[in-house]
Amino acid sequence: MLLDSAEYLRETQRKVNRMPGLRRNLGLLGLVAISLAVMGPSMAVSLNPQAIAEQVGAAVPLTFILAAIPLGIIAYSFVVLTRRRGSAGSLFGLVGVEIGPRVGTTAGLWLITAYVTFTSLTAVSFGIFTTSLIEALGGPTFPSFVPLVIALVMVPITAFLAGRTIKTLGHVLLILEGLTMIAIVVVCGITLSKLTNGGGPQGQTVDWSVFTFEGVAIGPIALALTFALLSSAGFEGAAAAGEETSNPKKSIPRALIIVTVLSSLFYIFVTTVAVWAFGTAPNQLEKFSASGSLPGDLANVYVADGMGDLITLGGAVSSFACLVGAQIAGGRILFAFGRDSVLPRRFGELSVQGTPIRGSYTVGAAAFVLVIFAAIATAFDSFSAFEMVSDMAGVLIAAAYATACAAAMKVLWSGSHRWLAVIPIIGIVILAAILVLQVFPLPSGWELIAPIVAIVALILGAVVGRKRGERAQEALSL
Repeated sequence: MLLDSAEYLRETQRKVNRMPGLRRNLGLLGLVAISLAVMGPSMAVSLNPQAIAEQVGAAVPLTFILAAIPLGIIAYSFVVLTRRRGSAGSLFGLVGVEIGPRVGTTAGLWLITAYVTFTSLTAVSFGIFTTSLIEALGGPTFPSFVPLVIALVMVPITAFLAGRTIKTLGHVLLILEGLTMIAIVVVCGITLSKLTNGGGPQGQTVDWSVFTFEGVAIGPIALALTFALLSSAGFEGAAAAGEETSNPKKSIPRALIIVTVLSSLFYIFVTTVAVWAFGTAPNQLEKFSASGSLPGDLANVYVADGMGDLITLGGAVSSFACLVGAQIAGGRILFAFGRDSVLPRRFGELSVQGTPIRGSYTVGAAAFVLVIFAAIATAFDSFSAFEMVSDMAGVLIAAAYATACAAAMKVLWSGSHRWLAVIPIIGIVILAAILVLQVFPLPSGWELIAPIVAIVALILGAVVGRKRGERAQEALSL
């Protein structure tokens, strides 16, 4: 029996060696680009702070400051894991090595489903930004279902692009998202200058009360923190490029740290200026919450009429980059599943460009179906569909991140500084609270669909992970 096992292990190694491998042609900038693309900070800062303001009023910037703490804990967990291993499977490989192939497979499946929801919701946001821009430029007023049609057109296009050479794509994504972020920062800089030198059109000025939670209950604060933290979901996208990076054990942790710090500073600065620019009075905060694009509205009022259209275009560009990035990351995880026999071997095949094109196409196809499902469930209202898929994403990504924290806890506990294990433990507690807040209290109507579908996906992922995970035992131990 021992001889049979040894021979099986040798045969598994020979199969892995014979399989075409991913090309190591990605540097630090490319990794940063992938993480920024999956996260989509320009898109998130345009749409997410409004929901936070509904919970905590003017204290949106303080919420993002506090959210940087759990985000840092989660990022630290990923840094601990990626310093030990670089894997195309992201959490599949990172968690599988430390805890076991069944848990790793479950974590990978949860992360893939999260990337499918990212692809779907950013496709819908692309449609929303596009129709808003056309309307702002004097075009016709579109029915609410049109952004969903645009989303369905964009998913296959971006799936095709996600199957191209990753080095070139990385540079393109960095340019797209980077330019949009720079434009937003410039707009906020001009706005801040006007606020400190004369004030806004209704007397708005710098107001330090935005850094207090005065009069806000703990429940709304916790829910607002959940929204703020989920604005950074996808920062770990670079972890899926572990086998395409020249020096993954150094470059990936650095990329994750850069993206975490950069996005946190970006959110804090932009939301601070945005709240000051709109004003902190109740009627002004109502306009803040009703904004369709915070940076776009700031540009129109404080920079130049029509400048907001360029920022709205930037939001569409950010959504486009996020669409591609999520399918790149998800495709790599499916590639690892196919190569390591968790899924059929065809997922482990590479295209002539040396990319896991079948995996990217599969993520795109699943996202296409999810957009149709969300459209039907919400009576073809694009904003409701966006909200529904966003709620799904929140549950799925929180569960996936919890597995990363658990694996990091095990690594740190086995090291010479066991006390560091308390850091990811705190992360698990926070993520558990987020899961509860995302699910309970149970909503009604179509809003009930999101938590139900997400919970079913988590259960199915755990079942499949338990049944298929052992197939990856040998591959993860190599």
